[in-house]
Amino acid sequence: MSFNKRLTYYFFGLSIGCLITYFIVNQKNTEFNYLPNKRVISDFKKKIWEFDNSFINYDTINIINSSKILFSESIINKDSCNTYKLQNNLNTKSYTFKAINCDEKVYFVDLSLSSE
Repeated sequence: MSFNKRLTYYFFGLSIGCLITYFIVNQKNTEFNYLPNKRVISDFKKKIWEFDNSFINYDTINIINSSKILFSESIINKDSCNTYKLQNNLNTKSYTFKAINCDEKVYFVDLSLSSE
């Protein structure tokens, strides 16, 4: 069998495998959270959320999902609860708040808003 024929069979099988994998992963709503920011936000989504009074009248889900965690200003690797500082820039507004990540709940506190 010639090299070109083997290469054609290889790419044909590879394309079928990629299509099957794509449809299986797409139906399961799987997320690939390899970066630290995405992992922490994904961990937040698995827990019960509690907000303080500063979050009233805000679209909290949109703010949290598109936030960036400032690891240099966060307090992590504690025994009880880790405290993360999050920042978000939406529609020319900058939101900054803290998330206290415990075993079963996440507490969102100290939302501050500043216009840019």
